[in-house]
Amino acid sequence: MNQQILNKGIRHLLSVEPNFTHFVPDHQIDFFLRPKGFEGICALVIEQQISVKAAESIKKRVFNLMENVNAKNFLQLDRNLLREAGISRPKINYLAGVAEQESTGQFNFDDLETMSDEEARKSLEKMKGIGSWTADCYLMACLGRQDIWPVGDIGLQEGVRRLKDLKERPNVEDMTCLAREWRPFRSVAANLLWADYD
Repeated sequence: MNQQILNKGIRHLLSVEPNFTHFVPDHQIDFFLRPKGFEGICALVIEQQISVKAAESIKKRVFNLMENVNAKNFLQLDRNLLREAGISRPKINYLAGVAEQESTGQFNFDDLETMSDEEARKSLEKMKGIGSWTADCYLMACLGRQDIWPVGDIGLQEGVRRLKDLKERPNVEDMTCLAREWRPFRSVAANLLWADYD
């Protein structure tokens, strides 16, 4: 994802979905970006199912516990400190599992870069606590893939509801159908809708 892809994506989206006119801001939007590797997955797991404000606060406290946010340093942290920083026990266990797999060489984040979207998604989802939302967001925000569409995201569902002037938020199946013509720039659509939702 970069400004060139954003501009190209906006042109495509406007050609197939004129309602996007109301969602293209007259200022530069902040891309949904996260670092690659363990730091990125750590941020995304913390962000699962909590508000943006709460996630930012918890991430700041957790990341301040480590000089560098990586698997090795995470595994050395006292779990009570992580609880005090605001991470739930299940999320601590998920992140410890990811960190363990990376540290022992069972998983390598670099391998994802040469995989297709579907292969990378499946590889990530093999790890406990990494579902479709987290995998999709890693592909989009950490790897910069341009055609990712996290169908279960409530913010996106609400964005699509407003875009299409629907009475109710679309379900997962509807989200897939409604965004079909937006390919191959669904990441651009997601960024525009999130920016409007925020």
